[in-house]
Amino acid sequence: MKIAFRHLVPLVLIALAVHVDGGRNSMRVDLVGTEETPAIFTAGSGRLWIQILDRDTRIHFKLTYENLSGPPAMAHVHFGQRNVAGNISFFFCGGSTKPPCPATTSGTVEGDVFANDVLGPAMQGIAPGNLTAIIEMMHAGFTYGNMHTAKHPGGEIRGQISGRDGHDDD
Repeated sequence: MKIAFRHLVPLVLIALAVHVDGGRNSMRVDLVGTEETPAIFTAGSGRLWIQILDRDTRIHFKLTYENLSGPPAMAHVHFGQRNVAGNISFFFCGGSTKPPCPATTSGTVEGDVFANDVLGPAMQGIAPGNLTAIIEMMHAGFTYGNMHTAKHPGGEIRGQISGRDGHDDD
């Protein structure tokens, strides 16, 4: 009984935290080729889960993907609205401070993003290291995740990140 209770307390605290913020800090995004700019015809798809944690000082992510045309060269978040190609803010894999992407056409990448992972984009007004600003833009719907492959170097799958419309909350 004592062991079960010890495991139950953290689960209750997590549930309360999600309830208190209304799910605002948890987002789910589907990535598909038709969201790319311009649209891409591909069998590839993905799903990105994002949790903003530790008083907006850490982003935990899990990115699953399948049926890409080749292994992902890189995966990251851009600052940009729907149907517009923005600049890179931070990587999930394949660049900057993150390890290479898995050498598979289907797989999972999971990890954390901190302020030192944020590249900017300075030319769009977000200074390197400004995690707070990119989180604000995520909530406002002005960021997107995508994965690039050798066949589609401009991006094979993409999904707009938004904490507002209910589609992305899970």
